[in-house]
Amino acid sequence: MADAEGVRLSFDEEACEFRWDEIAAVESEKGRFGKRFTVTVHTPDRRWYPIEIIAPDRGGIAVWETELDAVLDAYFDDAS
Repeated sequence: MADAEGVRLSFDEEACEFRWDEIAAVESEKGRFGKRFTVTVHTPDRRWYPIEIIAPDRGGIAVWETELDAVLDAYFDDAS
């Protein structure tokens, strides 16, 4: 989840939350084999936190990537 408050990653019962002031960068990458999508949050102290998501179909990845890009563009445009 990425929104005005920051980025939250969760997998099963594990979760972590990052406020925008705790984030240096966010990367996303489509997997080579179909329905996998990886989001990595980088912090200013040079740590990174990746999560791999498996979409129900390839179209879901395109939607997620577009929506994530929109949130990141809004944040980084507002931050400058």
